[in-house]
Amino acid sequence: MTAEKQPSLFVVDETSDLPIWVQLRNRFAYLVRTGYFKPGEQLPSVRSLAADAKINYNTVTKAYRDLELENLIVSVRGRGMYVQKNIPGEAEPAEIAVDVQLEDCIRQYRALGLTYEDIRARFSSIAQDMADKTAAAQEERMEYTDEG
Repeated sequence: MTAEKQPSLFVVDETSDLPIWVQLRNRFAYLVRTGYFKPGEQLPSVRSLAADAKINYNTVTKAYRDLELENLIVSVRGRGMYVQKNIPGEAEPAEIAVDVQLEDCIRQYRALGLTYEDIRARFSSIAQDMADKTAAAQEERMEYTDEG
């Protein structure tokens, strides 16, 4: 019986200006709000998540603490972290603010004469470019960790 390696729940974006704990907090808030983690489901342990993401466990602790303050997760002493059972499914205010900016960008592109398909292709190209840069930064980071 072979164990298949599951994709990591979190990968550090080396190109981001956000601190790692904020990146992790944002990722897990997204996973909880979109239903990847179900209400009452246990989250990965601090140490296992830190090992998987190759980050300090204090970083995971800080992100989990912030998620707990936001009432997305709850800590059960001696058992771990669990998703709150009654989480509203609506978008965060920050996501709504970004959506408003995105809609404004679309309007500006339309004013320049681009079709919705042109805009979709442009956004996709930009997102792919950002993903490629993140992957390259991750590979570079791995080169440093492999040499040690």
